[in-house]
Amino acid sequence: MPCFLLFTNLQASAIPKGFLMETSTVIAKAIRKPEIYVTVRIHPDQMMSHGGTTDPCANSELQSIGNMGNEENIQMSKEISEFLQQKLGIDPKRNYIKFTNMKPLEVGFDGTTFEVLWK
Repeated sequence: MPCFLLFTNLQASAIPKGFLMETSTVIAKAIRKPEIYVTVRIHPDQMMSHGGTTDPCANSELQSIGNMGNEENIQMSKEISEFLQQKLGIDPKRNYIKFTNMKPLEVGFDGTTFEVLWK
């Protein structure tokens, strides 16, 4: 159930064609889960500043059930930051990534929760 949210002050027109689906693939690989469960939400055109400027920046969050811990998060931070720099030109120092490790009972899917589905 990984969900990646990206908020950026870049205009929608600056988001490259195919970026949404490329991001889905990158997140699935980084979190080590099947892409069929990955959700990506891109929020361009945000009124944002970072570090006292309105230069290109982002704020992102990766939510998942498991596959998160300090070492995993460090690796994912590196992979996601490099991807955003390559595709959007966002300096890794201008994006915070919040990692949220959710409990199966906190995530609903198909009329139930993953807590029930995984029993």
